[in-house]
Amino acid sequence: MFNFKNRKPAFTLIELLVVIAIIGILATVSVISLSNARAKSRDAKRAGNMKQIQTALELFFNDKNRYPTADEWNTGQIYSTTSNATSTYMQIIPSAPTPNDGSCTSGQNSINYTPTADGSSYSISFCLGNTTGALTPGPKCLTPGGIVDVDCTPGGGVLACSASTPGESTCSYSGENYPTVTIGAQIWLAKNLNVGTMIGSKLADNTTSQNQTDNSVIEKYCYDYVQDGDAGQQSTGTTNCATYGGLYQWAEAVQYLNGASNSADWSPVPSGNVQGVCPAGWHIPTQTEINALISYLTSDGYSGVEGTALKDLSWGTDNFNFAGLRSGARGPYASPFYDQNTATYFWTSSANSGDSIMWYLYPAVTTVNLQSDNRSNGYSVRCLRD
Repeated sequence: MFNFKNRKPAFTLIELLVVIAIIGILATVSVISLSNARAKSRDAKRAGNMKQIQTALELFFNDKNRYPTADEWNTGQIYSTTSNATSTYMQIIPSAPTPNDGSCTSGQNSINYTPTADGSSYSISFCLGNTTGALTPGPKCLTPGGIVDVDCTPGGGVLACSASTPGESTCSYSGENYPTVTIGAQIWLAKNLNVGTMIGSKLADNTTSQNQTDNSVIEKYCYDYVQDGDAGQQSTGTTNCATYGGLYQWAEAVQYLNGASNSADWSPVPSGNVQGVCPAGWHIPTQTEINALISYLTSDGYSGVEGTALKDLSWGTDNFNFAGLRSGARGPYASPFYDQNTATYFWTSSANSGDSIMWYLYPAVTTVNLQSDNRSNGYSVRCLRD
């Protein structure tokens, strides 16, 4: 006979659901912890790969007095053939761990090697999903001087620059060489930036103003190239850009960082350097940095003639080889280009409500001047070393 007194009560439906829920939570926590651990492991491998690659590249440089070409890199290993023997410094160049982590895109996660034309420097793009040692999350660029907190992914607006350390006299960027000059504690490119795809100031209808857009392609205006597609104007524009550099709307110059636009407030304003269209290791100067430049010139004996000291010899004394040309500007007007052979205007990365701060050299003015201006104007860019 069945003894009901000895019967053990079973789980109720509610109790079963609670147990299942607890098991589900524990399983989820375990999966998340495992996923985080794997992500950190991938980041550690990314950082470790960069250290190994940098060591191999320096050994190559010691042997050949240059860094590998793109073709040599594409062999998948780093080796140097001398007259006596072949030295292999890295048997297999590592690829980036996948999947990409954090905010990194697949393109940023890939390891991309870009040497300068003369082999004197290189940049290698990679990306970290999380804080790794002293490195913060996000796109990074390995250079001979170390890891720089910038995005040098090919096609992302940043290419190799050979002037990654003080004392180098030339920066090679996007197929063009830029002299560098030291003014006080600052190192500048001694030529207006000329990088990007040339577009007309107006569309092919020769009426509608054409703005530079956030389309992952750096765009520039070139003086006197007004009507998009006009072959004669294209030729003139190309010549002008080669001499005077490109003209950039402000949002294009800062590469739309933090939602930067030509019409709205910039928020949040970055607290660090804004690389924008400048090469890796360089940035668009802030208003504070321009004021520091003025202060140095003033204290160095050029008080009242700070601007004259920066102008090239056709209209100034060019005491520091800054070579400030009269590059002119572009505005959204019926006749959009103005002031070539008269004045030059440079963007800073500093915003002022819906406008931004630019600095300029003007013929009748011997000082350096700053003012707030409309972001839709096209002005020159001079890059300052980080």
